[in-house]
Amino acid sequence: MEANAGSLDLEKEALLREGFVDLDDQEVGEDVWKFEQDEFPFHTQASLDLLQKHILDNSRVRPIVEWFFGGNRCVLAHYLRYGPLPGKIECFQTGVQEKDRRALMIYLLAKGSRVNFYAYSHLRAFPTIGGRRLTYELAPDALQEAGCQVHEKNFSVGGSVIVDARLGREISAGYAITVGFMTEELVAKMRPMVLPNDAGLKEKVSGMQSEKIGLNFAFQ
Repeated sequence: MEANAGSLDLEKEALLREGFVDLDDQEVGEDVWKFEQDEFPFHTQASLDLLQKHILDNSRVRPIVEWFFGGNRCVLAHYLRYGPLPGKIECFQTGVQEKDRRALMIYLLAKGSRVNFYAYSHLRAFPTIGGRRLTYELAPDALQEAGCQVHEKNFSVGGSVIVDARLGREISAGYAITVGFMTEELVAKMRPMVLPNDAGLKEKVSGMQSEKIGLNFAFQ
């Protein structure tokens, strides 16, 4: 589905207000399944092709990524598969001020995935503990008391969801190929993602970057 100005504006408003936007993408699940059949080849051109098709060249995703960072350059610095953790509500970032809007995540979801999104939780300050992976964990009772509405999503054919990194969510089934865009300041504290030292991959990554979006890859 191609984007139009009206739908993009509505999606931007939803992202600001609720903290996530389900793009109702009926095609991404098939490509994620093919990626799985190839044993998740993150260090190959196939992974870059997946990024390019469903994010960087996607007319519904890229404009929102560029807008989210207020015209400042952002960097694609996180690209991992997150499996289910039933009962664990996670977020990637904390903070409720405008300056805390430093990271945006894209979920490319496998067929049969189920995710609970806690709307408005990105606008509330909650106590957190360190999660089992590169996340913080939130207490369900605190979210409920704050009036954060649970949106239970069943992605039977897969899907694509844009998520404020501060939003609480729970992957209860399936998995999400998770792509993270961040401010240059935040990325400066991170190690780059590593790809093989291959001329074709270097050329591919170079062609995918722009003035507004960088890619934090190193070649070894």
